[in-house]
Amino acid sequence: MSLHPASSTRPPAARTSAEVAPPRLPRVLMYSTYFPPEFSGAAQQALVLARQLRDLGHHVEFVTVRWHALPERDVVDGFPVTRLYAGRGSKHRELRLWANLCAFVWKRRHDFDILHSHGAYYTNAIVGPLARAAGLKSIVKASLSNDDLHDIGRRLSGRLHRALLSRVDAYVAISRDLMREFSDCGLPAERIHYLPNGVNTAQFTPTDDARRQALRSTLGLPADMPLALYAGVMDGRKNIEWLARQWVEQDGFGTGARLLAVGPQSREDPDGAVISRLQALAARAPHLFMLKPHSSGMESYLRAADLLVLPSHREGLPNVVLEAMACGLPCVAADVSGTRDLVQHGRTGYTYAPDDAVSLGQAVREALSPAGRALGESGRQLVEASYALSQVADGYSLLYRRLVGMKDARRDVNAVRRIEKDER
Repeated sequence: MSLHPASSTRPPAARTSAEVAPPRLPRVLMYSTYFPPEFSGAAQQALVLARQLRDLGHHVEFVTVRWHALPERDVVDGFPVTRLYAGRGSKHRELRLWANLCAFVWKRRHDFDILHSHGAYYTNAIVGPLARAAGLKSIVKASLSNDDLHDIGRRLSGRLHRALLSRVDAYVAISRDLMREFSDCGLPAERIHYLPNGVNTAQFTPTDDARRQALRSTLGLPADMPLALYAGVMDGRKNIEWLARQWVEQDGFGTGARLLAVGPQSREDPDGAVISRLQALAARAPHLFMLKPHSSGMESYLRAADLLVLPSHREGLPNVVLEAMACGLPCVAADVSGTRDLVQHGRTGYTYAPDDAVSLGQAVREALSPAGRALGESGRQLVEASYALSQVADGYSLLYRRLVGMKDARRDVNAVRRIEKDER
């Protein structure tokens, strides 16, 4: 039914909201290779986005890989989750996963409008042809620079990867570098969209000195010295071992600060060798380096710290930097793709040349100075202006509606709200 007043003898004021049902927003099936309780930054971002989309009125479900002994059917934060088996071997496991994903989506094809993959890897790209076969629209989101799209055009799998991606309806890049990577793949420019990761600016907020000291007491952290925080997986890409060794060997770069590393053991470290080496380093120099397991209450650690340090070799658009900036925390980060979108040298923090200890030390000293601490406020302003989760979710909602042809959805919803307000 059109929302414009029709030619009728009944006056417009007599219309009721029941006659102008708001359009149903697109229903979304999100695919993520890893999903809680498996740790993944991309999955964390998918979950916080899904919460916001649910608040907007979208129905969202998840499908993921069934790792270990996790249940096939589950509910996480109110979202239905289906876990599918991949192959058992080390090669071509994607074929079993694809078969199971195709069977699941085909069976549920009338329950969704959008198939949204959090990842643009070769394995994820199957969502393009699958969605087309099922009468759905598809999105792939690239989450890591020089990674998701790294094999495009190389060897047989790279050519197949590009062919699968060519069937996808929309490509989402979370950083400017990933925008270029999609473009360099020869994919249609009109399908490439920039939608960064978002942060809940109501959950991650600045604090004052009194509350910071109280949090340190609660968390068992030192109250009488500056505290630098690393938060993330303990693996090679994140470069935490190098950071911890440099911090200890350089005596905290003369700042008197202790480095605290918080995060889970990496899937790439199944025998715990990295964790063991970090634990040994912490035992040898406890006044300089501390190690704590992953915590769901990361905002408490961010508010308790004076500085965030991220030494990664590669990133997409790191959640922890967004969260730190939302908490008003100055950041020091290696100058790599994605991170440099957020950490603007001398404005929201300081960057340094990757693996350059001298450059790192200078950045840490500047960030812990009075001038450096003041940069935290600029970081908060940046995330409020450009990375607030509500804005990002609005962008996805609009993209979904455009894909399914709901060009006038926002106008229609506003019209319904005006009619209901007039009746009240």
